[in-house]
Amino acid sequence: MPPKLTPVSPVTVPAETWRQLLRSLLREASYLPDPVAKGYMHRYVLSRFRHYADNPSFEERNDLWQRWRLRKTAIKGLSVLRRANEGYMKPLEKVLRMAYGRSGSRRRQLVLDLIARATPPSEPKPKCLEDLLAKSSMTEDWKPPEVVQDLLKAQLQQPLLQHLDAAPRLKDFEPVIPEKNAWARPLPHCRRRNIRKEWYSRVLANLLPPVPPRELWLLEGLISGRLPWTPPKRRAIGAAPAPPSEPKLDVDFLVDGPKKGQTFKPYAGGRPHVFTRRLMVRAWMRISTLIPRVLRYRKDGTGNPKHRFTWKRESPTKTILPARREMSAEVFEGVDSRGRLLADRPKQ
Repeated sequence: MPPKLTPVSPVTVPAETWRQLLRSLLREASYLPDPVAKGYMHRYVLSRFRHYADNPSFEERNDLWQRWRLRKTAIKGLSVLRRANEGYMKPLEKVLRMAYGRSGSRRRQLVLDLIARATPPSEPKPKCLEDLLAKSSMTEDWKPPEVVQDLLKAQLQQPLLQHLDAAPRLKDFEPVIPEKNAWARPLPHCRRRNIRKEWYSRVLANLLPPVPPRELWLLEGLISGRLPWTPPKRRAIGAAPAPPSEPKLDVDFLVDGPKKGQTFKPYAGGRPHVFTRRLMVRAWMRISTLIPRVLRYRKDGTGNPKHRFTWKRESPTKTILPARREMSAEVFEGVDSRGRLLADRPKQ
């Protein structure tokens, strides 16, 4: 039974509630079945709490509505981690996508790192994605970085992303800017600049960047079985013995009648699974399909690097059991090399 949180008042959120939320989140993060997700969620939870704990302006504002929203976000994240550890596939895949940079803040950071590495030394490197959407850079001769164009084309040409609900939600390689507006007048420059900015913002929100080589090596090792994996062992939660209850009629029983038995309401959004290697390999293969493999090389005659993105479709490896020699002799007894029965085979 999960620990109950301290009830809060409609005025403020006590410090005990934040402490219990932090401990519960870190505890659930330590039970995740993936090593990358376990470390990432631990760092992510601590960074979120430290961001507001070390922020003097957050304490000075004392915005109760913001604190309530943050508490609601923390409780929602705790529910996702609990259901992921119980074996529900949708929350588990959500956590894996966050850990491997397929969604969330880590995906944006990987996109920024990819663009920063491909930026020439003569140009300033962007510090955040908002720097790429500056209005001053959206001139008439503006074009997105070449690495963004290559990755976008590779994503649009990959049909498996649509089946995994990860396809980019745009169909054009470049912004579509009409020549005239609704009044048959030339489109103003500010409107043309805003169209480029909106298109580039959608592109950056849909890119699936490559992951660091170490994490890709770890993921492929878990899929192939090269790296050992054991299901997590959850520590039993100690519960105090319940006091003996006396049969009595309460108000709920008199108003609503007897309670229902076990129903399928808890399984309306899926059912829990037992963590096995077969289950995790299938989840890892879906994540591996969403990770592009990048090959960097130099253009002919120029020093600018060129990127080539490919996608790998993982397939489960079939284990072949070795056959015993004494059994193989009995199975092929009485047949020739072509599998036909011999004439002198004794009848049974």
